[in-house]
Amino acid sequence: MTKRYADTHWRGAIYNALRAAPDGIAGFCAWAAEIRGRRMAPKTLYKKLDGSDPGERLAVDDAELITEYLRMHVATRDRACDWLDALNARFDRASIELDAPAGAPSGSSLSSIMEKGLTLNQHGGVLSGLLASALRDRRVSRREAEEINGQVHAEIRDLLRLARKVERAAELGCSISDDEVNA
Repeated sequence: MTKRYADTHWRGAIYNALRAAPDGIAGFCAWAAEIRGRRMAPKTLYKKLDGSDPGERLAVDDAELITEYLRMHVATRDRACDWLDALNARFDRASIELDAPAGAPSGSSLSSIMEKGLTLNQHGGVLSGLLASALRDRRVSRREAEEINGQVHAEIRDLLRLARKVERAAELGCSISDDEVNA
């Protein structure tokens, strides 16, 4: 049976993001050896990410290196820091990126605030659906709990981003332009 790696666990989030990278885990290992001089066999990295062998643990330095590698690729850029979100969630904390990704709008316009508010409303519907589905049989399975927790933490991140947008708009004295009203 294939082992399942949940994005709600930090090792699972790193593993799944690396698997989504163009050359996968082997590609990371080759890049780390060539660019950073960090040699690690793919099999060793699998063991470190698996977490079932007490002798094999992923060092924070390696997690940072993996994050750097993932941020270089368009396919994994958005997932590069998911492991940090999962680790924070484990200890009832939340994290949020402080700067918009390169090339992204600043997000301080009132229309971007309205858009984020609508996205949060949509997320709330997804969460309600997950809760209704999970509670229909009057019990919550491990998989349902992971889906619900993932959605809750996605909403928390979006709420924090909304707060950041509102603060930026206030600092800049933003108002809705005629172009935005007529769009």
